[in-house]
Amino acid sequence: MIPGTMPRYLSSLSTGFLCGINLYALVLVLVLLLPAQSLVHAQGSTLPELGEAATRYLSPDDEQMIGRRFLRELMATDSYISDHELRHYLNGLGKRIGSKANLGGITPKLNLIRENEINAFAVPGGYITFNSGLMLTTENESELASVVGHEIAHLSQRHLPRMIAQSQASKIPTTAAILASILVGGQAGVAGVTLANASLLSNRLAYSREFEREADAIGIDLMAKSGYDPRAMSAFFAKLQRFNFVSDKDVPEYLRTHPLSYTRMAETESRISAYPRVQHESSLDFHLARARVQALYGDPQTDTQQVLEDRITQSQGIQRRAWEYGLALALMEARRFDEAVALVDEVIRHLPDTPQVQAARAEITRQSGNPAAAALAYGELVEKYPESGYLRYAYLETLLEAGSAEEAKKSARFQLRRHPEEYELYPLLSRANVALGLLAEAHQADAEFHAVLGRFGAALSSLKLALRENNDESQYLTQAIEARIRELEREAADWKLREKY
Repeated sequence: MIPGTMPRYLSSLSTGFLCGINLYALVLVLVLLLPAQSLVHAQGSTLPELGEAATRYLSPDDEQMIGRRFLRELMATDSYISDHELRHYLNGLGKRIGSKANLGGITPKLNLIRENEINAFAVPGGYITFNSGLMLTTENESELASVVGHEIAHLSQRHLPRMIAQSQASKIPTTAAILASILVGGQAGVAGVTLANASLLSNRLAYSREFEREADAIGIDLMAKSGYDPRAMSAFFAKLQRFNFVSDKDVPEYLRTHPLSYTRMAETESRISAYPRVQHESSLDFHLARARVQALYGDPQTDTQQVLEDRITQSQGIQRRAWEYGLALALMEARRFDEAVALVDEVIRHLPDTPQVQAARAEITRQSGNPAAAALAYGELVEKYPESGYLRYAYLETLLEAGSAEEAKKSARFQLRRHPEEYELYPLLSRANVALGLLAEAHQADAEFHAVLGRFGAALSSLKLALRENNDESQYLTQAIEARIRELEREAADWKLREKY
């Protein structure tokens, strides 16, 4: 590595708050690939302004590359929650708040991992990840929105490029270690950089706190503009501080990776006081999402059904119905189908026009051994609630399970034409083609899924397999595959060039 430049992989580094959990460190060691060509030595020692100066250090294309690599690695972990219904809710929240931020045309993409620790983090390219534990800690939608707003602020203010710029300006040989320590926070981070100059480390840690304050200020403004109650941010901070006071051993990961001083809390309170009070009622979608997390992805060491039953007795109105929905899912997971059906039907009686609850009813039918009836139910829901994209995945899965591969293929192709951004439909289309004996088209669909995630080698391999399976039986398919191979080879060559030292 050339002295004074950033290494190719920034160990444990994200614009925010990874570190502290081995999964995060592992993912980012593999993911955060920075081309040295984009890391230009700064002429001065001051922090560059947003925009062109920050872009000298990490271009928007670089950020997209990092984000796609991050998603690829995240999806390969056991902790990744591939729950389309939950991601549909989180991405709606991110889109609403992100529309008020200057993200350069990027739409935030929110993901969820199964991790009891309270934490969230953002990665360049607009990728924000929540721990399931954080969702269960929030008591209202504004609290959750406060975390989303904070993470979006880190992205909109381009804190990672600015951090790199500042480090490059100081020509620090131990840049990677120091930046890692900033993001880890606390003694664990300091221990990792014992060879670094103490005064330089102190300066970098203070700089990180500056970014935190900036993200707080912008996050509060984004919340207010999006209709949420900014006071929820200080309420969430206070809740985390209470955890800290109870036990030093069980300090929430969020506090370790987001240093929360009394000064920062006081500044947050002062900023919030400038905004008018907002009475924001948490949406039914929020309550249902939180109940779903508790039912399906809660702490495996707890008695999930007992937790949900306790929540039901302590709640009323739509909150009670949401916890009942969660309990129905938990009963389904325990294969107590009759009880699950009775409970979810009761919830439907109170919330008759709620796609999540009706989808739960269809899913119970499917898991109880009647995929054909479930597919019929899902098909009706897809028609009735076209904006609820998560229903499309459940419908295709159920069609395949019911042996209706032709209908699944037809539906998958139709949905991909209407929603080309829903790349996770490609594996389902591939499965449908396999079931129909159309192996060339199956490999073709696989290739498109790999290409979206930047797996160009796998995508090209799949396309070559598609050519072999087709064996010129369809001249049109051969030409389409060959054209796509040439296109992906050009894109792969461009990425390879940018990834060099």
